[in-house]
Amino acid sequence: MRAAKQRGRLMVRSHSDRLVRSEPFEVFTRPQRSLPARLVGLLIRWRAELLILGLLLAAWVWLTKQMPAWAAGTALGGTVLVLVVWPASRRYLVHRGYAVMVRHRLRSTFVERRVMNYSGNLPLLLWARPTPVGERVWVLLRAGIDLQDIEVAASYYAVSGWARDARVVPTRRLAAIVVVEVVRRDPLTGPAVASPLSRTHLVPVPPLEEAGHA
Repeated sequence: MRAAKQRGRLMVRSHSDRLVRSEPFEVFTRPQRSLPARLVGLLIRWRAELLILGLLLAAWVWLTKQMPAWAAGTALGGTVLVLVVWPASRRYLVHRGYAVMVRHRLRSTFVERRVMNYSGNLPLLLWARPTPVGERVWVLLRAGIDLQDIEVAASYYAVSGWARDARVVPTRRLAAIVVVEVVRRDPLTGPAVASPLSRTHLVPVPPLEEAGHA
């Protein structure tokens, strides 16, 4: 009797295992792209770095034709040093650098959190620019991805971008384009540069009690 019960349990378990194995499922961990598409995507993602490298190489070639190599190196290095030391250009470079960094980190978050469609295609990062409180990134959604797929991983965008918060804002004209707002600093508690090339700061708003007494 006990042996019959054990055989029955084994038959039920084997039948359930076959049902589980017969269920269709798909597993992928990386975006599915061909080699030409990967190369094009790499060029698009690293366009800012490639542009800077190309400008430096072009300047070096032009300077070496006009003067000796040591003089060309001194002139090029001095120009870079001035851009880093001068406050206006330094603010511009830092803000733009953060925007480029956030764009790269946002794509890495998409890969790690599997924010992609069933074909393995990631959303396209169109543009990133600095804002008075952080950075703003425009994202083009592929077919099979909606706003909720982007919003569900919003907290990870702030972590990957080394910021305090991140919000996903839909656009009014086109549902396929959303904006990721990365909040790096609070304009009410500290100064925030309104423009990388200006010295304008946002003035903190006083509490309601102080405003009423005033």
